[in-house]
Amino acid sequence: MNNHKNISNAIKEEINKAQNILLLSHKKPDGDTSGSNLALHVYLKGLGKKVTSFCLDELPAYLKFLPKNNLITNDHLVFTNKYEVVIVLDSGSLEYAGVANLLTSLVNKYTLINIDHHATNPLYGDINLVITSASSTCEVVFRLLKDWQIDWNKEIATCLACGIITDTGGFLNPATNYQSLTAASKLLDKGANISKIVQMTLTKNNLLDLKIWGKAFKRLTKLNKYDLVYTFLTNEDYLECGVSRTAADNLVNFLQLLKEARIVLLLTEENGLIKGSFRTTEKNINVAELAKLLGGGGHKKAAAFSFPGKLINKDNKLKIE
Repeated sequence: MNNHKNISNAIKEEINKAQNILLLSHKKPDGDTSGSNLALHVYLKGLGKKVTSFCLDELPAYLKFLPKNNLITNDHLVFTNKYEVVIVLDSGSLEYAGVANLLTSLVNKYTLINIDHHATNPLYGDINLVITSASSTCEVVFRLLKDWQIDWNKEIATCLACGIITDTGGFLNPATNYQSLTAASKLLDKGANISKIVQMTLTKNNLLDLKIWGKAFKRLTKLNKYDLVYTFLTNEDYLECGVSRTAADNLVNFLQLLKEARIVLLLTEENGLIKGSFRTTEKNINVAELAKLLGGGGHKKAAAFSFPGKLINKDNKLKIE
């Protein structure tokens, strides 16, 4: 099924038949995977469905303003239940979501629905609604709910607006398009507080968060050959500043403001892995292709990868072991 309308109808049919539905967000949740999950949860609950929302990791503090955020659990026991429909949101693969092994615990037959906007998504679901031209998965869900002509409410509007705003960097990066702005306008009309979402997700940082940003700023390095600017944060940096991993969540987006860079790269380390995040605002650059070369993926303007290793900081110079 190539037509989005046909796919929307197919998803609706599966939901109509189901009583028990599992919604899955990707690990290390951001505003897009969380917002799309919660928006669908609120809508499906209103239909009288029994809905469970799961994410491998707890929502970061900056997303705790989202309506019904407590509905997303990280309790693995949810995989001992039976579901007729499982919906994965904003994940290029089940491995990226962190649920590939957990899903094997589900012994009953279910329909797997894959809703996403990443160009590298291999269409792993029984039904796939992957719109690569969309700014965010929340925009995809907005189009889906619009197809279904739902009765919008403030909670659904706020959750979807959060994903659109965070994935477009507050409508500043190239993911912003006519349809994302149209969706945001509609959601604003339905009660989403755009200014609060921007404040909570993009502009408010505490003192300790900015201290670790300062470490990254001090290490900014440009590779002139590629017009790439990179920086890095080590495990020791997080421990020294006393902050969680979410403290640098918006840092790589902020670095896109650099005039000297066509591509920016932030390297961090966690649990024996080196993680990289690419960003670009250039129309003719696809950072997803760069990430794929390193075993990762994403979309054209924002992508990520990881591989085993350790970052060594020697006089603010980077060494990888």
